[in-house]
Amino acid sequence: MNKEDILAKSRQENKNRDVAEISQTKDASRFAIILSLVFYCIYSMLALFADKPFNSGVSAIETCVIFAVYLHKSIKTRKNEHILCAVLMGAAFLMFSFVAIIELFQ
Repeated sequence: MNKEDILAKSRQENKNRDVAEISQTKDASRFAIILSLVFYCIYSMLALFADKPFNSGVSAIETCVIFAVYLHKSIKTRKNEHILCAVLMGAAFLMFSFVAIIELFQ
């Protein structure tokens, strides 16, 4: 792929998208992930202090979000650390999902 092809592809991908809009979307996504992780930590601590059972469904949702982030990063960058994190978070997501589904039908 030569330089002209790369530039043409880049222009096509970002057609009708403002740089500020792209930046705002990235910032909003980052904020949403951080906020959901903070909520998950607070909820888990409150459940622990209240002697309530661990909620695997909430854990499955949170690990799914983090898995999706690392899966996207590993596809785009092909860095070994992103691939490893995607595999680990995918395994955690499957584990929490399995436990949540088992708990759902008990």
